[in-house]
Amino acid sequence: MKHRNSYDQGFTFFELMVTVVILGFGIVMIYRGLFSALAIQRHMTYRSYAHNLLNHKFAALQFAFQHGQEVPVYEKDEIENIVLDNQQVVFRFQAGFLPVLSLPNIQRVDMCLSWEEFNRHFSLRRSAYISRF
Repeated sequence: MKHRNSYDQGFTFFELMVTVVILGFGIVMIYRGLFSALAIQRHMTYRSYAHNLLNHKFAALQFAFQHGQEVPVYEKDEIENIVLDNQQVVFRFQAGFLPVLSLPNIQRVDMCLSWEEFNRHFSLRRSAYISRF
């Protein structure tokens, strides 16, 4: 029969504390990665919606200009409140129109759509030419 020493019967307190610290650090890193991924997903959702909204505004302007309707002039910011992921997002839309001097049926349109997210300002800008034909 083999006799066991008292120091071979388990883990020491120090070994357990090192294990707890390592596991705690790993769990914190996993949660940081998860929250970072959720923030990126939210940003891409907002950006995708802003991109679609900007495309819709361009299409509406092009349609109005082609069919001889009055093209809306945006004197100040147009605001659109949207609820995305149970959060209210305020999109601010700005547009500027410049006539092309030598071509009366063509105008240059500069648009900007901006929003606030996590106390940071984001914006999408686009310029295009719209025509009557």
